[in-house]
Amino acid sequence: MTTNNNQNLLQLRFIGQSRVDEVKPSFNALPDNPYADGAFRKRRYSVIKLTDGAIKLQPTKAFVQDDSINTFQGNVERVYENLEQSLLETEGFKHLISQFQEMTGIDKESDIEVHQFRMLAIESDTPPAPEGIHQDGFDHVCVCGVSHENIQGGELLVYETKDADPCFKMEIKDGLFALVNDRQVWHNATPMNKIKADEIGYLDCFVFTA
Repeated sequence: MTTNNNQNLLQLRFIGQSRVDEVKPSFNALPDNPYADGAFRKRRYSVIKLTDGAIKLQPTKAFVQDDSINTFQGNVERVYENLEQSLLETEGFKHLISQFQEMTGIDKESDIEVHQFRMLAIESDTPPAPEGIHQDGFDHVCVCGVSHENIQGGELLVYETKDADPCFKMEIKDGLFALVNDRQVWHNATPMNKIKADEIGYLDCFVFTA
């Protein structure tokens, strides 16, 4: 991967398993998703701040992406249930948010948008990112792997340009923290397939943006 304006294009680190284990149970309570990706993605969405060691929910708002960014469901106002308060109070989640702040260098008063996903492998080659190769319209996008069960695929792909071959590919392992510069690179994920067809298959992760 080439250097672009002396900026970090991709940063990786792993979060300790004990921190990940603290947030895992919350994924079992994700509600159904009423939008176009609802068949294969359960999710919650909140805007938060981490201030003086406490996470505070900000006013609920619809999540909207322009159709120039999201060709799958752009210009659609999507309203999701907030993250559970019990998750926000865990030391594990606070640690994830503090790591995101540290790696991005964003101001402590900045809003952070959090998407909590369970991506289900429901058929052959289920797409974790139905919009394909894309940017999300932020400065920073971070994928944090939490858990996976009975799947192959779902690897993170990073591209220097939208039309190029991927320059980076990595399994979204439990505890992986992958931060991309959303203004400079594009990202996607490989399709998911079940290993055992008669059992549930899924990938649990957070996506943090700012």
